[in-house]
Amino acid sequence: MNRKEIDLLLSRIEGLKSFLENNSLENFQQEILNVENYLKRFGSLAELLSHLENVEKIAYAAKEFLNIDEVAAYLQVSKGYVYKLTMQKELTVYKPNGKNIFILRDDLNRWIKRNPCFSNAEIERQANVIAYTLGQKSKNKPTKGEKK
Repeated sequence: MNRKEIDLLLSRIEGLKSFLENNSLENFQQEILNVENYLKRFGSLAELLSHLENVEKIAYAAKEFLNIDEVAAYLQVSKGYVYKLTMQKELTVYKPNGKNIFILRDDLNRWIKRNPCFSNAEIERQANVIAYTLGQKSKNKPTKGEKK
């Protein structure tokens, strides 16, 4: 064990000692039951931590403006790449104090959608719409010698 791990373990032991001194056995058992209920719900501590991370992501997803770190996480790219996009003016940025950069979530979504690769089903749907539209135009178009 390194020094940092030992200090962490000692602080946890001190916290547990303080908790035991200030609470009854019933309170301690209730806390253990609460932890067990969370672990039953999520399966493991790792799953609980993963769930909490997802909750944090959802919380920042509600924001209209994102900072560089949040943009990088949202786009799943590096901060350097985000700075490159802003420098190349691929994304509109807002600098209310002249320094900190903020980007509108809607602008990011438009940037993501700029080069779609349609599925076969979507291509077929669009082709059917175009064929129907052309068919309607040809029905309404007068033939040679026919009056409108």
